[in-house]
Amino acid sequence: MLISQLAGKTGASPRALRHYESRGLLTSARQSNRYRRFPETAVEQVRRIRMLLDAGLNLDAVAELLPCFATDGILGACPTAQRRLSGQIRALDERINGLTMTRQTLATTLRQIDPTYADNLPMPAASGTA
Repeated sequence: MLISQLAGKTGASPRALRHYESRGLLTSARQSNRYRRFPETAVEQVRRIRMLLDAGLNLDAVAELLPCFATDGILGACPTAQRRLSGQIRALDERINGLTMTRQTLATTLRQIDPTYADNLPMPAASGTA
């Protein structure tokens, strides 16, 4: 299928698809007119790439995790996936903790400026990780 067809089926822009290809995440064959021809399996591959990107992983991590997918499209329990995903969770927890501390500092500072300030904005739920 042509890049425009792949883009239409996946919602990814042609530019993003070319970038994924340049990073080795997708493969295509060049036709005599120099158009890219992607295999039908590219649709599922792009869905996997986008799912991992939506989970906050970068393209280097995506490249490491793509081989961990089983043929049924499920991310397998390979050591790379476990290491990368738990690392991503730890990084998110650190960011959440940092943002929570920043929020508390801002609320304290605002109370010093305006003693009538009542911090009744809801706090996000705790991350629940140890």
